[in-house]
Amino acid sequence: MAKDFYDILGVPENASKDEIKKAFRNLAKKYHPDRNKGDKAAESRFKEISEAYEILGDEQKRAQYDNMCKYGAFAGTGPQGGFGGSGVDFSQFGKDGRFDFRSGGGFGSFADIFSSIFGGEEMFGGRMGGNRRTATQPRKGSNLRLNLNITFEEAIFGTNKSLVLKKPETCTICGGTGTEPGAGQTACPECQGRGNVSYAQGGFSISRPCPRCLGRGIINEKACHVCGGTGQTRSKKKINVKIPAGIEDGGKIRLKGMGNPGKNGGANGDLIITVAVQKHQQFERKGNDIHTRVYVSYPDAVLGGKIPVKTLARDINMTIPAGTKSGTILRLKGMGLSVDGTQGDQYVEVMIDVPESVTNRQRELLEELRKTLK
Repeated sequence: MAKDFYDILGVPENASKDEIKKAFRNLAKKYHPDRNKGDKAAESRFKEISEAYEILGDEQKRAQYDNMCKYGAFAGTGPQGGFGGSGVDFSQFGKDGRFDFRSGGGFGSFADIFSSIFGGEEMFGGRMGGNRRTATQPRKGSNLRLNLNITFEEAIFGTNKSLVLKKPETCTICGGTGTEPGAGQTACPECQGRGNVSYAQGGFSISRPCPRCLGRGIINEKACHVCGGTGQTRSKKKINVKIPAGIEDGGKIRLKGMGNPGKNGGANGDLIITVAVQKHQQFERKGNDIHTRVYVSYPDAVLGGKIPVKTLARDINMTIPAGTKSGTILRLKGMGLSVDGTQGDQYVEVMIDVPESVTNRQRELLEELRKTLK
């Protein structure tokens, strides 16, 4: 019988991707070998939940697993036996019948979730597709991401922001190896330094990262006393971020080399800042154009005249043509944003302001006007 991966993670068969990820997070934190040193039962449980998430955490592999269960595929002796016209995609199987989850859609979802829990994709030996990188090869650090709120004016005219960035740094004591100075590293006895292990599932052999060395293929004889074997320490760093004029809501700023540290001399990742622009009470931006609204009295709309209007640069007096109807949109050419050599305009929607109450004299005048308009 095949293992019930849904039961192992404690989720129903119709669980969403987020529900599966949440269940795996909680179980992985609880049973990870680094937190249960010497506990064979916890190690065995960790292997099970890792195996389950390898499949259920990837939509394509989950669909294959569901199809295999549906058609009794796990009862067979290999990819060639007992499947008939089930529609199962066997492109993931090698010539020897081994199902390697590092092929096909990659190992991204599994590596990403471990990265968020245990501190970086390096625990999987870098990219999981193709040939596995060895533990001694340089690997670039992962990117850091943060959101930054700025005002409408700061987005329009640009500004400088001072931020305190909390992020990992390469441990200065061990140089990022995680090994106590003077101590050595040995090949992982679990995987014999390969970084991955295979296990039987029904009639198949499935390969996955080694749970003991987490895909690195090596273990430290003695962990660094400063970083605890992670190769990284936490730090606070004050940085200055230049916000370019004209940046839009959702725009991104990339700071090279300001992300997580690399491994074994690899380059640092980048810091990617996503900008959120606050709404303005008067202005609305649409591309390089600015939209606003002004309210005028009925006499001004009928007779025309000049009214004060705010623009990005300064306050101006805008001419209202006689007979302007409520909702009319007037253009102020060249009063929008100038971005990359393209100059925008400002569009002003004119609305007639109807007072809620009037004086006796005003009422008399309005009554007299109404009579003349009949």
